[in-house]
Amino acid sequence: MENTENTISFFDQLSLYFTEVPTWPFVLLGVVIVFALGVELINRRRRADAVDYYDTTFRTELAGLYPNPTNWPEDLALHLKASFPLMRDAFENLRGFIPQKQLYDYNLAWSNFYDFCRSNGAISENQAGETSPDSTEPDPKQVFHQLVTELLAFTEQFKR
Repeated sequence: MENTENTISFFDQLSLYFTEVPTWPFVLLGVVIVFALGVELINRRRRADAVDYYDTTFRTELAGLYPNPTNWPEDLALHLKASFPLMRDAFENLRGFIPQKQLYDYNLAWSNFYDFCRSNGAISENQAGETSPDSTEPDPKQVFHQLVTELLAFTEQFKR
């Protein structure tokens, strides 16, 4: 038989512990947890804003060129000259939220896009739509579409 007079229940021990222990560590822990949750919420909002800004900027500045090239310019570099600073700003803004393991690919995608747009400046509408059967050059519209798709793919991980 158990001696009920001398045994203290678990809950009684727990309540005695909390009456004897100082409360400041628990208050400090609570403040740290609330602060951490606040920082997390702010970062999630900033990341969502950066993703939205990135997508909106690229889709707006590349209207008529992506996803369907309905308004392909004669000089792509000249056409995008005013858009590059805004697209670069959106790119830089999102860079802080890209995971480290994807950062190299992210930078490479921008570099490929930027180099293509600068080097393929003077492609006329007729040249862009025509590729001769013996030519090994891919259609610039398809290359452009692929490059922009690679850039926009980096925001898909944040939209889930």
